Amino acid sequence: TVTRCSPAARSAAACWASDELVPFYEADATEDVLGRLLGALYDTVLGAQPRASRAPAMQAAQQLVRVARLTTAGGVSLSLFGVGGGVSKGVTPATPNGAMLIDGPRVIRDLLDLVRASGAAGVVVHLDNLENLTERAADRATDILRSLRDPVLMLDGLHVILVGTSAAVATATASHAQVRSVFPTTLTVGAMPASDVQDLLAARYHYLAVERHRPIPPVTHAAVAALYPLFRGDLRSLLAALDDGARLLVGVTRHGASIGLDELRPALRQRYDATLRARLDPRRHAQLEAWARSGAARQQTQQSL
Repeated sequence: TVTRCSPAARSAAACWASDELVPFYEADATEDVLGRLLGALYDTVLGAQPRASRAPAMQAAQQLVRVARLTTAGGVSLSLFGVGGGVSKGVTPATPNGAMLIDGPRVIRDLLDLVRASGAAGVVVHLDNLENLTERAADRATDILRSLRDPVLMLDGLHVILVGTSAAVATATASHAQVRSVFPTTLTVGAMPASDVQDLLAARYHYLAVERHRPIPPVTHAAVAALYPLFRGDLRSLLAALDDGARLLVGVTRHGASIGLDELRPALRQRYDATLRARLDPRRHAQLEAWARSGAARQQTQQSL
């Protein structure tokens, strides 16, 4: 995680923020990201100060946000455990309005003036999903960030958090000195405690339950507790494993019962083995299988494997 929010603003908790994120897509141009950033800023201000919708700055922003959102059409699919879903984006025949590049920075500056006039230190905007991009698209995202640096990202009161895997964030911030100066602070988020993982899943189960008075978790508490250490704190991989197992086993286990580790383990083993066979040649697969049977407890490097 990389952030530009000032220490004073963070300690005072004086920034406005929302749970909205600004994603990057493969075919993005600068005006696309600028339009989403403006939209996130507009929504945050509207959520914090609903009456501000009548202000001239909000009226001007509304016009550009409408243009940005009506020129794209997207779709979202969700999974049981929060992973495995997808985000798609298609562009309609209408092209993004060129006014976005000309008027967008000015409108953002006027919104930030409105925020500070309301007594807040600024607005936190959340940029995410860099790790989902191809290498070429990640380089493109870096170029977009560089082009937005002076007109937008350096504006007083705009605090930007850039989130992704360590490699994705390093790619986005290390390629250009101009981008590094925007994101000077890097924070590596530690692994979530196992108890918090269980609470996270419980909240999601409750949200998705068909019968709220009789919630049945798809996977048992004990199975989650046994799987999580195997992934060494990698929450995304744990959720993917649970999602894979649930897709295979929900509806074919005992009626009304959650999936246990004894049922989950062979299903996942079969799935992962098929994946490895598809990715590795037979000799490499045999080597990996032999190592797993004889020396799985030993620490290995990528080179030794």
